Amino acid sequence: MNSDLEVLGSTGSASSELNRSQSIVFHLAIFSIAFLILFSRRPDAVLNAQFFAEDGTYWYADAYQFGWRCLLMPQVGYLNTLSRLIALFSLPFPLAFAPLVMNLCALIVQILPVNLFLSSRFSAIPFWIRTVASFLYLALPNSAEIHANTTNVQWHLGLLAFLVLAAPGRDTIGRIFLDFPALFLILVNGPLGILLIPIALLFWWKRKGRWSTAYLVALLPGAFLQGLIMVASHARRIGTNGASLGRLVSILGRQVFMGCLLGTKTISQLMYHARILSILEMIATVIGVGIVLYALRSGALELRLFILFSALIFAACLAHPLAGGTGYQWDIMRGAGNFGRYFFFPMLAFLAALLWIVRTAKARTLRHAALAILLLMPIGIFRDWRYRPFLDMDFKGFAAAFERAAPGTKFVVSINPDWEMYLTKKP
Repeated sequence: MNSDLEVLGSTGSASSELNRSQSIVFHLAIFSIAFLILFSRRPDAVLNAQFFAEDGTYWYADAYQFGWRCLLMPQVGYLNTLSRLIALFSLPFPLAFAPLVMNLCALIVQILPVNLFLSSRFSAIPFWIRTVASFLYLALPNSAEIHANTTNVQWHLGLLAFLVLAAPGRDTIGRIFLDFPALFLILVNGPLGILLIPIALLFWWKRKGRWSTAYLVALLPGAFLQGLIMVASHARRIGTNGASLGRLVSILGRQVFMGCLLGTKTISQLMYHARILSILEMIATVIGVGIVLYALRSGALELRLFILFSALIFAACLAHPLAGGTGYQWDIMRGAGNFGRYFFFPMLAFLAALLWIVRTAKARTLRHAALAILLLMPIGIFRDWRYRPFLDMDFKGFAAAFERAAPGTKFVVSINPDWEMYLTKKP
């Protein structure tokens, strides 16, 4: 009998190892495909990597000048720990390769939600639905601003953290190396994590599970630290919103509901036809809000909380946008390609609601209508697939000059989109 148990045990162990190796191969394949998709959208992010905005002006420059102390330096009113950690990680590499290292790290964070969503944690959702949703995420139109840069890594990290809460890890390794780090980092890398706490609280209230409690508790230290920084710091540039119902309808209809379907380029062209665009915005807003509200009322818990999380983020962005340009901020937000990061979560929530309706709605007419709306998305995917490459600032030439310079030499280098990075050569 003991020998039988040993055989069964060895068979079970072999089966477990086989499943584990198959899972590793599967996730490596998923990661590789996702990377190729993102690479194809803007190849210069890898082939001619350059710093973007805060990536160079703050993250790398502060990491170079101040070392680990930069982790305690708030920017625009809050900590940006993951962005600064990525910059610190790039320091041992030659300066010419630092933008590439940072871009690759940003792409990894951008891809991780796909690997998590396609894992066994979400097996309750049909695999084909998750595959379609993952592709739509990777091919999302109207999202150039948050592609392959460390400056906007918090948005993809926020999605990853929500997915962790929606489907807690079943194994210790996953919890230690993915779940808890993601939950901590989202709290200390921007303000999104603060908005995740009520979502975690609702998950705990509905599930009453041990790990729902653990994840909620794990969010609190980072929230306390980030909250202190946000209260103490007054560095955020706040402009005049110019809030009005008309501008809200325009933002929703143009940037969220039409943006994720037709793309930035189509919106840019429609802006030359103001009357037609105004009508389309009103129609899109009525239909889009109706779809989201229907999913919010009837959808699964995870979908409803994702919509709620997205709504909280969108409301916070509308209330306190980081000032860009002069004039009313809500007017600037209506411009094609402007403030694209603020529309990322609302666009995903809208698409998630459409996919849920296509799969589960009892009324055939409603399913067909949702499918017809989704079939508009290839327009935006096709037109927005290739992002405009960054202007070549000859960063490698600057890096070579910096390496040859004597200690104490001060450099000012132009970086995209129209920023400058200041570096003083250290001994």
